[in-house]
Amino acid sequence: MKKTSVYDWPTRLFHWLFALLFLAAFIIAETVDDDSSLFSYHMLAGLTIAFLLAFRIIWGFIGTTYARFSSFKLKPAELFQYVKDAVITRTKRYLGHNPASSYATIIMFISAIGLAVTGILMTSGSETDLYEETHEILANVFLIAVIVHLVGIVFHHFKHKDALWSSMMDGKKKALPDKVGISNIKPAAGILFIIITLLWVGYLGAQYDRNTQSLDLFGTELTLGEEEHESVSAFEDEDHEQENDDD
Repeated sequence: MKKTSVYDWPTRLFHWLFALLFLAAFIIAETVDDDSSLFSYHMLAGLTIAFLLAFRIIWGFIGTTYARFSSFKLKPAELFQYVKDAVITRTKRYLGHNPASSYATIIMFISAIGLAVTGILMTSGSETDLYEETHEILANVFLIAVIVHLVGIVFHHFKHKDALWSSMMDGKKKALPDKVGISNIKPAAGILFIIITLLWVGYLGAQYDRNTQSLDLFGTELTLGEEEHESVSAFEDEDHEQENDDD
């Protein structure tokens, strides 16, 4: 069956960078101790995700047809019908985001925003149990949304035999008789997106102090290391010194 272009370059680049950075941040959070210097990269990845998301939100209003939020299928009744059809019969095909992927995307975006906000609050000296617990809950919500999304893609692939997963690789889907694809995949905007992202990463690298594990983010100092461990260590040193004086 003939294919048509659906997803432009900026949308696809965001998709893969967003996924890879979340995976990196999640792996670091699960495998690296909080007091390790490597843990700082979890937070740097999170700040980069927040930057990418800001771009994606803007693109969701000015981008090509199927990159815009207005093309998302967010009516609850349509989602219910889509899931019902998936279980009972053959689901309806969509040229852009289907109801399930529309909801999964919005949930991931909202979770990512919440993760960025709570992460910044935690590293700016405002750390409380509430921020930490909310951060962990949002991370789990994000992870669940990702898993459901991946399961949906695999299910759709075997049910429709249309390699839906490849649409974020080449930007194309099987054409529908009553829908029109996009005529411009915006390669120039994709290149600009990469350049701006690299500039952001360069900015973070320049503002990050590895010795103190701190980041100067537009005048706000974020402590990416584990201050509590450093404080405990300092008190221990004082105790040892006091013991030596007593001796």
